[in-house]
Formats: sequence, C-alpha cells, structure tokens
Amino acid sequence: MSMERHRETLLALTLLLIITLLLIMFSCDISYAEETYIVHRAILTIYRDGVVHVNVELLVNESEPLIMLPLLSPPERVSNILILDENGSLIDYDISDGNITIYSLGSNRITLEYDTDGLTYKTLGLWTINFTAPFELTLIFPENATIMYLSDIPSAIRMSGSRFEMDLSPGYWEISYEIPIQPPTQPPLQPPTPPDQQQPATRFPTIEYIIAAIAIVCAIILALTMLYRRRRIRALSDEEANVLRFIRERGGRVLEAELRERFPHIPRTSMWRLIKRLEKKGLVRVRKVGLQNLVELK
Repeated sequence: MSMERHRETLLALTLLLIITLLLIMFSCDISYAEETYIVHRAILTIYRDGVVHVNVELLVNESEPLIMLPLLSPPERVSNILILDENGSLIDYDISDGNITIYSLGSNRITLEYDTDGLTYKTLGLWTINFTAPFELTLIFPENATIMYLSDIPSAIRMSGSRFEMDLSPGYWEISYEIPIQPPTQPPLQPPTPPDQQQPATRFPTIEYIIAAIAIVCAIILALTMLYRRRRIRALSDEEANVLRFIRERGGRVLEAELRERFPHIPRTSMWRLIKRLEKKGLVRVRKVGLQNLVELK
C-alpha cells in the first residue's frame, strides 16, 4: 500500500514539474515575442535597369535599444539607405555581416528604405531576380514585364495597371521575367511636296545677327539665374547661410561629418534636414561616397 502511495506521489511530482517547465517556456516565448520586431509591410520594386528598391515598415518596442534586420543583398551592393521613425526623423544604423543594426530606442514604427543592384542579373535579354526572403513581402515588376519562370508558387498574383505584383512567403525565390524593348518614337513620314508647291528657299540671317541673338539670349538667362539665386539666398536662415558659406570656404564640397564637426550645436537629424532643404532649393546636391554623404555646391 505504501509503495502505491509512493508511486502516486512520484507521478504527481513529475506532472507538476512538467507543467512548471511548460509555463516557464511559455512565459519565455511571450517575453521573446514582445522583444522582437514585427514586419508590418515589405515591398520590393524592380526597375527596368535591374535596380531594386526595398521598403520595409517595422513595428518595434520603443523600449528596445536596437533591432537587427537582415539585408536582402550583399552590403557592398546596397546604396541610398534611409531609416526614419514615425515622426520622420532620421535614425542611426550600422551594417555588419549582412545585417543592418537599427538604433530604435524610443521609436515604435520604423521605415527602412534602400536600393540594391545585387538581386538581379540579365542573360541573353532575360532578367532574373533571386533572393532569400526572411519574411513575407510583395514584389512589384517593371511595366509590361512578362513572367517566364517561377521557382515556387506565390501567395497571390495580381495586376496593378501594367505591373505584375506578387505576394511571396519566406524562403528562397528565383523568378525570371522579360521586359519588352521600347522602340524610339519617330515623327510620321510626310509625303514629298510637288515641285510646283515647294516654297522658295529661305534666306538665312548673316552670322553677325546669329551671334547677337545668342548673346542676348545668354544675357537674359544669366540675369534671370542671378535674380532667382538672389531670391533663394534671401530666403535662407542664418544656419543655412553659415553652412553654405562653410562649404564655399572648403572649395565647394564637404562631407556631412565635417558639417557636424563644424556646427556641433546643430543636432545630427537637424543638420540632415537642413542639407535636404538646401538640396530642395537647388543650392547643393548630395552624393553617396562609400558610406558617407558628400555635399556639393551647385
């Protein structure tokens, strides 16, 4: 009788231990799910030249200091990276080992955008895109593209205007497509004019008149350009004017890091917005040099 009670006690303790372990695992899964990001939407848009624009919207825990997201392409083939929070403010990041680390503390919604030419290649007029999708995403093809091969069945296929759109599940994908060649547009041929209806030959002005007309046009364009530029400069703030003056003193081009070092009182995100305002006004242009931004006067 005591042996049976001992077995029942042992069985009860075993069941209690299993239930406790399950509760611990379940609570760990919940805490892990709370700490990870959620991909709200991911869209890959393919252009005619094979460049792919990646747009990913993430829902994140604002208490998390950072999140790590895999890039779909080798880092050296990625350019024009832009990361914004829900307020449109720039967010810092680092890239290593094919992943991008986003410093997301205080943000609950993040948009990641970048361009890459490392997902597509062209062979004998046939384009192919291949990549491993770490999450569900939508793939948008160029206009009038014809799908020639699919490595798997998409979740959904639809037409949006003249573009194919596919919803793809996580996993490896290889898709071949063909883009029709766009012939150059030519003016319609005009029938020859009968000799009796031909107009007399036009007498061209002398070279002096042509030179004078060109000089007048150039003078007008120069005057309008200077007037427009003066109006744009008058509308600048003190900080914008100081930044332009510093770029001019440095030979007309500086790195964004140099601007941040020269104007430490301007926050990094505010400096980037200032540069984008100057670019929008047509006073500077921004080029990517490696992983840095080069700001040049126009």
